[in-house]
Amino acid sequence: MKKINPILYDVYATPNPDKEGEQLYHPRIFKHGNQMNDDELKEYLQRNTRVNSSQFVGMIEALVEEIPQQLLLNKYVHIRGMGTFYLKIGIRTRTDKNGQQYIPKFTDPKSITSNDLQVEGIGFRADPKWNRIVMHTKQHFERLEQRHQANISKSQLLLYIDNKMEEQGFVTVRDLIYDQQTTKYHARKLLEELSTGKQPKLYRVKAGRIFLYKRYGK
Repeated sequence: MKKINPILYDVYATPNPDKEGEQLYHPRIFKHGNQMNDDELKEYLQRNTRVNSSQFVGMIEALVEEIPQQLLLNKYVHIRGMGTFYLKIGIRTRTDKNGQQYIPKFTDPKSITSNDLQVEGIGFRADPKWNRIVMHTKQHFERLEQRHQANISKSQLLLYIDNKMEEQGFVTVRDLIYDQQTTKYHARKLLEELSTGKQPKLYRVKAGRIFLYKRYGK
C-alpha cells in the first residue's frame, strides 16, 4: 500500500483584525518542506512511465520558450488536464521626489492609459481535474511550527540595519527574515515603517524582483 504523507501546515496571525477588532488566525501550508526539482521529476518519470529523459528535457525546453511568447500574443495557453497559463498586468509603479516607489490610484477608468500599465508576471489556473485530485485526498494534516513574529525593538533594528549598510550597502526583507528569525510579513512591515512618515530612516529602490532598503545619508 502506498504510504500517505501528512500535509504540513502552521497557523499565522491574520494581518488585519476583523471589524470587531479581534485578532484572527489562519492556517497556511508549510513552505519549507522537500521540493522535487526537474532532474528528480525527470528520473521519476523515466522509471515509472514511458517518457524517456530526452523527451522530457525537449518538452520542458519547448514549453519554457513558447508559452511566454504565446501569452504576449494575447493568448491563454491551456494544457488539457493541467491548467491554463495567462498574463498578469497591473499599474506601473512610479517614483516620487524622495526616491520612494508607489502605485498610483485612479478614480476614473478613462484616465488609465497604456503608459500606466506593466506586465506583472504569468498566472496559472489549475485544471478542475487537478484540483479534484488534491481536494478529495484522504491525507491528514499535521502542524509543523515555523518561525513566527519576533519582537525587535527599533533601536535593535536600526543597529542591525547600520551593520548591514557597512556590510553590503542595503538591507532586504529576506535579510531580516533569516537574521532576525521573523516572518516575511513582519519583516516587510518593519522596513516599510522605517521608509514612511515625516522623517523616514530608509528609502527603497527596486533591483530586479526585490526591493533594496538603504539609509538616508549612507
